[in-house]
Amino acid sequence: MKKLNIKTIAFAGVLIAMNLVLARVLAINIGPTLRITLSTTPIFLAGLWFGPAVGGICGVSADLLGCMLQGYAPNPFILVTSLLSGVLPAVMKKYLFHDRINLWKIAVIVAAHGLIGSLGFTTVGLHIFYGTPWAVLYTTRVIQTVALVIANSILVSILYQSPLTTFVTRELAVQKVSRS
Repeated sequence: MKKLNIKTIAFAGVLIAMNLVLARVLAINIGPTLRITLSTTPIFLAGLWFGPAVGGICGVSADLLGCMLQGYAPNPFILVTSLLSGVLPAVMKKYLFHDRINLWKIAVIVAAHGLIGSLGFTTVGLHIFYGTPWAVLYTTRVIQTVALVIANSILVSILYQSPLTTFVTRELAVQKVSRS
């Protein structure tokens, strides 16, 4: 793992805060098992910008803090999904796409997370926690996942290919040079 510096920690904190606002304030709740939110966008960016360790820490921290703010116990299956939202983008970017990212590659990353996380771990966690029948969960979650894959792919792509990425990576490069 790369040595963490104060700027990485600060950027990670801002991304966690963005996740909390998007997930807890700007979310549309449709029943106990369905929520429309773009809260994974900052965590995907954390993974793409800072790597799997920081991305995973951001995902887990945001989920745990969100649970504390809303007063419920963390669901371990949903916690795994949160972890994967920061780890998967970094791992796929480096090993599958060799650090060459565009809209379609981001869509593949987000879709993989949707299949493994939302339709996999989260659905299992919701089934166990709420006892909702599989058919009901999958019917609603497939529609939700497709819509969120499209929306998150576009949003992550716009933000990742914006000057913001240049700013973040330049700031981290300046920090590395000044330490040397």
